[in-house]
Amino acid sequence: MANIPTSDEFRLPVFATLKDIYSFLWSTRRDLVLIAAIPIVGLTVYRVAAIDLFGAVEPASSDGPRPPTLWDVFILYLPSILLYTMFAVAWHRRYLMREEATSVWSALRWDLRKTRFLFRSILIWLIAVAIVSVPIVLLTIFGVVLNFAAASEVSPPVDVATLSSVVILAASVMFFVVYLRLSLWLPVTASDAPFSFLETVRLGRGNSWRLMVIVFGAEIGPTVVLVILGMLTHAIPQDSATIDLIVGLARNALAYSVLAAGITALSVAYDRLLARVANDPLYTQDGMPFMNE
Repeated sequence: MANIPTSDEFRLPVFATLKDIYSFLWSTRRDLVLIAAIPIVGLTVYRVAAIDLFGAVEPASSDGPRPPTLWDVFILYLPSILLYTMFAVAWHRRYLMREEATSVWSALRWDLRKTRFLFRSILIWLIAVAIVSVPIVLLTIFGVVLNFAAASEVSPPVDVATLSSVVILAASVMFFVVYLRLSLWLPVTASDAPFSFLETVRLGRGNSWRLMVIVFGAEIGPTVVLVILGMLTHAIPQDSATIDLIVGLARNALAYSVLAAGITALSVAYDRLLARVANDPLYTQDGMPFMNE
């Protein structure tokens, strides 16, 4: 474990952390392909069968035979969530517990750890939404009240379209900052580390913005390719199951590349943040984790 002068001074080195992320992904590319192959192929075949054979409607589809229902969302996205959970736990452990032999079977076998990881992932998402919603609602109310107070029919002081754009942008940035900070609990969960939720939040203090930059920097490459693929698929007539399978395989392969980069970024950041534990009073008092390290 690295030693640092005082825990409050520790800041994640952005470029050095990104270098570690890229190096790890490149050195473990074979393991990544083996672990992600079954989820990628399975999700692709399942989605094509659900849409083309059983008539499920994608929520984002505007030209479907009928509006999507809650059941459509459930059958289309539940397998994705479960397979993501299995993959995320396996890939976190692949970085954090390198002495452990990770097989395809152990990665895809459901167990209590993956159940805990799934529920904590949902909890983190709900907490982030709750935290971000408060200032966003206040900002929206402020804009509406300002317009009413001005009582100007010709030129209101706050343009509704501009306000909506600002609110959406602010909400997105705030959500990702809060969500990624709280997501440090996920590598803790995957590696069975003795950290509570609040201890994990404290562990990442002073690095919220750096963490967002690191995660986005890790994901930017496959994300750009995924966006380009999405634009190209609109020009391809997808009127057969074969074309749907090919496009689906490419899309899911890129999506799992993004997931792997983001998961690795969280693991590398968490591993580096452990350097502050040795000098943090929170972790050196009696009864706290790592007190003897």
